[in-house]
Amino acid sequence: MNKVKEQIKFDFANNCFDVLRLYSAFYVMTLHIFRHIRLQEVSPVFDWWNGVVVLFCISGFLVPASMERSKNTWEFLKKRVLRIIPSLWVCIIVGVIVAAAFCGFVLNKTFVTWFLGQLVFIRDLPQPDFINNFGIGNFQANLWTMIFTVQFYIITAIIYRFLKNRKLWVWIFVMILSMALNLVVPHLQEILPETGRLIISHSCMPYFYMYFAGWFMYRYREKIVPILSKTKILCVILFIARAIYCDRFGVRIGEYMDIIQVLLLCLMTVGFGYSFGKIRFKFDLSYGLYLYHMVVVDIFVQIGLVGNMGYVAAVYVIAVLCALISHYFVDDTVAHIFNKKKPSIDEVKEEVQIEEKQIVKQPVSVVDDDETDF
Repeated sequence: MNKVKEQIKFDFANNCFDVLRLYSAFYVMTLHIFRHIRLQEVSPVFDWWNGVVVLFCISGFLVPASMERSKNTWEFLKKRVLRIIPSLWVCIIVGVIVAAAFCGFVLNKTFVTWFLGQLVFIRDLPQPDFINNFGIGNFQANLWTMIFTVQFYIITAIIYRFLKNRKLWVWIFVMILSMALNLVVPHLQEILPETGRLIISHSCMPYFYMYFAGWFMYRYREKIVPILSKTKILCVILFIARAIYCDRFGVRIGEYMDIIQVLLLCLMTVGFGYSFGKIRFKFDLSYGLYLYHMVVVDIFVQIGLVGNMGYVAAVYVIAVLCALISHYFVDDTVAHIFNKKKPSIDEVKEEVQIEEKQIVKQPVSVVDDDETDF
């Protein structure tokens, strides 16, 4: 009886993931702004709290909910495409225009090939000279995670409905397998030919376990979230202890970031996400901040406005303004064109009733699509 009451009390929508997404965006911004504008690296302690890991985990936790609310796989993919592609393409075009304004534009085969590659997330193609000469010389280096985000969506569309009702041991096996993929990447990079290494570098293999950790916690959310909300401080202590140990002795298990730190950070993300009640922003600026801050950084670097905290503050302010403009002129326009609408109360109730019948003993709270990640 107590277990039933505990499950009923759990409210999926009662989270503050909007705040954590914004944290992720500011984390990435701060790394780049301090490196290229302040001309110094951030403290290693700041680097522990990796915003990319937080974002991937939130994605893994929220995107399956969007999948379950979608009528079919194509509707899910359509929502995901409309959520990220228009804003991304506009940002790429803006970046090219700004670079051309400072360094001149040259239309040739190199530019066409490179530009088309940017649109489809292939980022290792030779850059045109005017792009090389603009800013830091690495066009929108912050967008390296986008190809992995798209792959996460595709994987979700392909296997989530098949996997979601499988037994616990299947989920544990997939979690272990995803971590093994991370561990094997360095070895594959050593033995594969150049084409194979290129494919690996564009695959989500090293990062999928971060996303799947969110999947796992979403699947067993009624049991896991109440525990994490009570033990989050313990997770913080263990995380800090592991981070100090890794820094002190130069230890790291896995590619990109220590696997143990990543898993603890994922547990903390969901634990804190459900510890402060429902916090919602009217609209989400995190994606716009993530997209446009490097355009601003490149402009400041190009005209020599570096090495001063005043310039750092200015980049933050301008990036926020760019994110606001992107929201009102791109996101809202796309939503209007494709008639994005909120479900009525009757539609919400009907959807809840359907999901309650499909998922026995797992009450689901329906949230709007804006709660999903990028």
